[in-house]
Amino acid sequence: MSRIPLVEKSDASGEVAETFDALEANFGKIPNLFKTLARFPPAMRPMWKLFDALYNKSDLDPRMLELVIIQVAYSYQSHYCLTIHKAFALERGLSNQEIKSMMDPATWSRFPESEQALLAYVAAYEEDSNKIPDEVFDAMRAHYTESQIVNLTMLMGLACLYGQTANALQIPIDSFIGASATS
Repeated sequence: MSRIPLVEKSDASGEVAETFDALEANFGKIPNLFKTLARFPPAMRPMWKLFDALYNKSDLDPRMLELVIIQVAYSYQSHYCLTIHKAFALERGLSNQEIKSMMDPATWSRFPESEQALLAYVAAYEEDSNKIPDEVFDAMRAHYTESQIVNLTMLMGLACLYGQTANALQIPIDSFIGASATS
């Protein structure tokens, strides 16, 4: 049970209702994370707009974006983010085996070089973003544009924020998430 009551669409008005409409248009539903963030409307809309920019307006394959979010969620042990984004990743072509393999660097060789570079970058970021080795960053430069690297780096930071918020507030898993994502 959530530590903060969720705001339902029927109770939303003004900017919260507008943001809920945008979320519903994007996801088909309103994720519980945003139903919780609605308790602080000045931050809710900017949080959605940032996610929308980093995810929906990115020129990167959604598979790459899900690799980032899932690895960050795993690192921060965010059950909420891991579960919801596992469902999104399955919809975007990642297999259950690939999702499991992401968590073990010894199995990264199964991924294309560009994804190996990304997984190593996320791991280095999580370990200490002040000390990302040059060879890890150079591998990113070999596969991604500067714009894409900024996009991915900001997405890592946002995923950390979302995951830690979901953990602290004990946001419940959304009812629209299928059983395959919760196993």
